[in-house]
Formats: sequence, C-alpha cells, structure tokens
Amino acid sequence: MPQQEQASLWSDTAVKMLDVRSGTVPPGGSISETGLAANLLLLAIGGQGGLVINGEGCHVQASFACHAAKGSAYTLTAESDNIHYTAIGYKAIPVAGAAHVLFPPRNHPLRTSFVHHPALPAELHLAADRIAAKWRLGEGLERFHANALLQGMLYELIMEHERGQGGMEPDVVEIVAAYIEGHYRQELGLKELAALAGCGVRQLQRRFKQEKRLGPMEYVIRLRMENAERMLRYTDASIGEIAERTGYRDMYYFSRAFKKHYGVPPQHYRRTAASAPGALSAASGLPERLTSPQGSQQAPVIPHLRGEYGVTAAPQRIAVLDVQYADHLHALGMSPAGSVGFGSRELNFPAYFRERLRGTEMLGTYEHPDLEAVERLRPDLIICTEVHAPQYERLSRVAPAIMFKRNESWQTILRLFGELTGKQAEAERMIAGYLRRTALLSAELAPVLAGKSVALIRPRDSIVRVHTASHRTGAVLYRDLGLPAPQFVAAPSSDTAYHISVDRLPAVHANYYFLLSNETMQEGISLTEQSVRGMLGTDPQRIYPVDAATWIGCYGPTGINCIVDQVARALLA
Repeated sequence: MPQQEQASLWSDTAVKMLDVRSGTVPPGGSISETGLAANLLLLAIGGQGGLVINGEGCHVQASFACHAAKGSAYTLTAESDNIHYTAIGYKAIPVAGAAHVLFPPRNHPLRTSFVHHPALPAELHLAADRIAAKWRLGEGLERFHANALLQGMLYELIMEHERGQGGMEPDVVEIVAAYIEGHYRQELGLKELAALAGCGVRQLQRRFKQEKRLGPMEYVIRLRMENAERMLRYTDASIGEIAERTGYRDMYYFSRAFKKHYGVPPQHYRRTAASAPGALSAASGLPERLTSPQGSQQAPVIPHLRGEYGVTAAPQRIAVLDVQYADHLHALGMSPAGSVGFGSRELNFPAYFRERLRGTEMLGTYEHPDLEAVERLRPDLIICTEVHAPQYERLSRVAPAIMFKRNESWQTILRLFGELTGKQAEAERMIAGYLRRTALLSAELAPVLAGKSVALIRPRDSIVRVHTASHRTGAVLYRDLGLPAPQFVAAPSSDTAYHISVDRLPAVHANYYFLLSNETMQEGISLTEQSVRGMLGTDPQRIYPVDAATWIGCYGPTGINCIVDQVARALLA
C-alpha cells in the first residue's frame, strides 16, 4: 500500500472504548472468550502461564500484553501463581467523511492478534489503571479522556511490538537479568534461562550480548565475583565460605574463577586490599573503592550547590534543615545546635536518636523551617537542601550556608561531614563497617529468599507507592543487601516509585512487603494504609510495617543501620 494512503488510514481512524474489566486468574484456573465482538486488549502481570489465541499456544511469564482482533478466541491459564489482568474492549472505526474502507490490509496491527512483552510493564499497568479510573467516572469528558489514553497506549504497544519483530524483546532480557540477580548464588544454566525467556539458547545469548554487552552466564559470573570481592574486602569469611555463598561448591574452582576475573587469587586480593586499598585497583584495573583520604596540609574545601565552603575551623554551632543531617552529626558523635523535626501537631525527632538531641533547638519542619528560630539560634553554619533555595539568601545573612542535594548518597554526605568536622577517619570506618555488615547479611539472606521477592511500599493519600532500586531506601534493600525485587519493579528505571491504586496492589506479586507506615508522622493510620493492610492481610510473616519517619525521613548512617537491623530481624526470624 502506498505510504500516503497508509498514513491516511491512520489519520481517519478513531478508537472507541467499549468496556474495561479487571480480575485474577488463580493457579490452575483460566479465562477464555470466543468470537470476540470487538477488539480486546488483555494486559496481564503476575506468574507464569499459557495463552492460546486462535488455536496457537505460547508460554507467558511475568507480564505481557495480548491484542486480540475482533472475532478471535483466546484462553489464558495460570500455572503456580496468580495472574492479574485488565481487559479493555474497543472498536477502531473510520471517522465521519472517510471515503475508503478501513484497514483493508489483513496484516494491519488493529486487524491482527499478537502477544507482546512490554519493555516497561509497570508503566503499562499504571496507564491501564488510569484508563479504568477515567472510564468508571461515567459518560462525558472523562470517557473522552479514557479513549485518548487508550489510543496512546495502542500506539506505544504497536510501535514497540513492530520494533521487536524478528527478535526477542529487550524486556525479556531484563526479565532474565532480574532473575539472575536474584538467583546468581544458585546453579544456573543456559537452558533454564532460555526457558524462562521463552526462546532458544542462541537467541538468548545474542540478545543478551546486544543489551548487556556480555552473555548471560558471563553476567552470572560478574555478579558472583563482585559479591565475592566485597566479602573478601570487608569480612573475615574463609575462602570456602565465600565460595559457597557466591554459588561455588568447589573452593578451588572458585579461586581459579576469581583469578581469571580479577587477575590475582582471592587470598592475594585480600592481603593486598587490607594493606594498600588503592594498590590492587591500579594493578588489576579494578575501580578505586573507598580508600581513606590522605592527609593534607591545606584546609578542606566543601563543594555544594551554591559554591564552595572553605573550612578554617570546625564549626561548633550547626543548624540543619533536614533531619538526615542531624543523623550524620549524631553518628559522628556531635549534636546540632538546632534542627528541624517531624510531626503534624507536636514537632519531634526520630526515636532512635531522640535522646541525643535533647539539647537541640527545634527549627520547624523540613518543608516549613522556622527562619526566625534560626536567626535567634545564631549558628556559625547552616546546612540545607535545594528545597530551601527560596530562603537561601536570608539564611546566608544569618551564617554561612551550605546546600546539598537532598537525595545525595548518605556515604558522600558523611565523608563531607567528616571533612567539615575533622572526623574523616571516623566517617571512613563507619562506611567500611556498613559495607562489611551488608556483605555478610546479604550472604545470610540469600538462601532464605531463594525464589522469593521483597517489595517496599508506602500508602500515600489515595495511592500506593511501590519503590524501585532508584529510591534511596530501595537501594539499601535491592543493591546493598541484594534482596530480590518483584518483577513489577525489576526493570531498570530512573523513577523512584510507581504509583498504583490500592486495588491493584496484588499485581505487585511480592512474597514479602515492607510497609512504610506514616502512623508516627500523622499520629494515626490513614484510611489508605488501613485499606492496604486489609488488602495484604495480617500475616506477620509476610507483612512488616516499619516507621516511614526512619526509613524515609531520616536518611543518615544511624537510620540506615536501623533499617538493616529491621530487615535482618524480619527476614531471619
């Protein structure tokens, strides 16, 4: 068909949504329809299963989208886990005045049936939730909007599906990568991974190298070696223990693999790392890791968002406008002269270091600092974040003001605080202790969580935030401790959280949930949080309510270690 005529077909096409419904297919159950009266978009997330469409069967896993054309028949069957689905019925019709017949080519996307594994399944299901919410509001502008959103979704699916024709979808590579990240300590084989991807071994290897620049088994080895390196550097575990905890039953095979990867045997690596942390990195091409800063005759200069601050003398009266900075000072054995707190009726500090701050003046809250209280305090240094940019000039007239990004790594901030207060060695010891501790705990949790996933959720207003590894606390769980993330958030994302409605919470499909409760800050459990707890049930072995004020609001070294404590108590009980 000429390109101009094909473009006209799309231009003269309107999408009319007919209905939307959601449900769950339990293990062993199925749903089916025959002779569809209109096109159907079936979006599913959850476990594995089988899909038969117009007599052709395929294996589906984790998340998929099925477009079934009018007149089609399909059957979706769940295997061992629930599959949650949303079904949207619609018609593609010519707009008034279109003189030609709509879509005569038989292979046109809106006249064909296909199955697609989306690259960003969580975003797809969030879009489906939004369409369903608009549709339920009834006739009028909201349903007009629902049709527009559906048209956008169909566009994204068709473009992504057509780009992936003739090869394995990039999202399947991410699914396999996420599976490896949660199971690399176990025995893994190419055939097992290819079966998970629903493709051949050669196809998996080819696509994996395209996306990850290395093969799937090389990816397994890299993760094992990185974990082994961390344990060698920060723990006293024997070579045999490290081999076992990283997936090697034979200590000697592990040693050969380590030498091949890093250029030196594990025993030599441990001795060199202990005596001269930077020497091995330079010799073997390893990245420099947490080397202690060398002494300098020059006064430290602290870079920040509004310039640089030269430290001429350690400040004695520090005002902090974020509770995390009070945590950093507390960890270094100091107390701020003034700090913001949290709470709606009565301002307070987090329970885990409240006693240390009894002599600290309250300066309002993070969002609403009491600037007059800051002026009365007469500090010799003020530490704030980019949120306080509107008040920065006024703060700078009171005392020198340092502005950091609020989401900066706590380890980076702790090092800067160490330079600021002359406690660099204490800061480095604290960071090394944390890395040592998380390396050991990660190895201890690995067999407990084999094949299971952990979600980090926070009820907020009328929605639920499902946090990703890009979130600061998510990074502690998924990166530092190596907890397996649910498939819902396993794909790489720059977003710190996905926002879903409470009734879509089962689609997260995690084995364990850390529920960030706002009870302390709001002085009571919100209706949304009550709904979430009711949706998840009351099983204490599966749901772990934790204080959001500690897990989110107080992002400093003491609070981070409190999080690690609670994870260990919950998952190793």
